[in-house]
Amino acid sequence: MNKTWWRWPLWVGELFTGSKSFVANPVIGSRRLNRCGLHVARVACAYGVMRARMAMLAWGVPREDRDQYQRLGYVKKENFLPPEAFAALVEEVTAARGEVRQCCQGDARTRRMLLAPEVLAEMPQTAALFRERRFRRLLRYCAGHLRMPICHVEKVLNGERDGAVDPQKNLHVDTFQPTMKFWLYLEDVSAINGPFIYVPGSHRPGRARLKWEFTMSQQARDHENRYTSRGSFRVPPEQAASLGCAPPVAMAVPANTLLIANTFGVHARGQAEPGSSRLAIWGMSRTNPFTPFPGLGFEALNRLQYRVLQRMRQREDVRAAAHGQKSSWHRVERSIAAEE
Repeated sequence: MNKTWWRWPLWVGELFTGSKSFVANPVIGSRRLNRCGLHVARVACAYGVMRARMAMLAWGVPREDRDQYQRLGYVKKENFLPPEAFAALVEEVTAARGEVRQCCQGDARTRRMLLAPEVLAEMPQTAALFRERRFRRLLRYCAGHLRMPICHVEKVLNGERDGAVDPQKNLHVDTFQPTMKFWLYLEDVSAINGPFIYVPGSHRPGRARLKWEFTMSQQARDHENRYTSRGSFRVPPEQAASLGCAPPVAMAVPANTLLIANTFGVHARGQAEPGSSRLAIWGMSRTNPFTPFPGLGFEALNRLQYRVLQRMRQREDVRAAAHGQKSSWHRVERSIAAEE
């Protein structure tokens, strides 16, 4: 008897969640099912559900922001905070002393300080930002969910390690479903420190995008790129523009710019000079794509998601230490804004 028979109900059940790996789940990775349109159906259904949830959260969000997000896949708002409030926010973040974790990919290091409730209690300027009504409404609309995204202070350090190229600098999509990430940049972003790259309109599952998704679903399980085989498809540069309405755009922006992007669209971290860095308040939201309602926004649920993430990180630390290694997101003993 097949020893994995008991897993099949679980694998089938994952079709109705955000699970995306073509190698971890033989149902998601089935060429036969994907030739019949399984993956494309998941893409189209997730997009339709997200649009319905966003419509429920549109009240109070300026029309120009909604139109830009639906048309291009991102919202860019310069001078987001009043100058005095922004200066105070930068001063507070650079002096913050919360737990910092680091992930190394290729030649880049990404450091993040989780803005958990106990950390925000010591950061009144940052806490005031997250209470700001227009900010909350816009994030919830773009996420299609009432629960606030999990937020960090993020510092990306470029060219810090000898090794392969940072995989985030390859054009890609995060997953098969609409997801939201945001950056409130605390310093200027340019070609020096790696602007965010986005293909406008690539977040919409039009004919060209669905045809590409269908083709990729046949290849993903055995693809040589491990990110693609796990459901985060890499996109050849020569093909990127055909998946949207314009060529890739580099988001070179001044400090105090809020950028929110649907990372189902084609995007990447821009090339940067070695030794450069950029600092931002960063957050992401990825929810079950097939839940038809935008959930609940109770503060207790917002707090709970931080506790769950903290417990998960602690378990990863223990498992890695048992093998004499560091977890992928491991602790570092320095402040988030510290220079190397």
